[in-house]
Amino acid sequence: MKIMITVLGIIIVMAGILPFLGSEGINILPQSIPTKGFGYSAIIIFVGVSGIIYGVANSMILGMEKFVTIAVSILTVFGGMLPFLGNLTPIPASGNIYYGIIIVIGLIGILYGIISSG
Repeated sequence: MKIMITVLGIIIVMAGILPFLGSEGINILPQSIPTKGFGYSAIIIFVGVSGIIYGVANSMILGMEKFVTIAVSILTVFGGMLPFLGNLTPIPASGNIYYGIIIVIGLIGILYGIISSG
């Protein structure tokens, strides 16, 4: 089951890379895939909520793995909510730094998953 935190991390990193492939980057994605605005935030929040549900509902994961899965998922949800809280936080809510934050959250999950798998 430790592979799932790695998979969750990979999905989060892929969501963080989306804007670089969309209209703000090299523009190779179709316009139907949201890479900014509300649609992009909804994707990030959905990934985070899916991770929270997995972490809470799965009885096969225990202890630190459950904690890290839920923590990375909560960070992802907050990352998706950042654009809505733009004026309330000093953290950038758009641009390359914001996308980098999402990628770093995913990398934390990937690294934990790889290290804990042995």
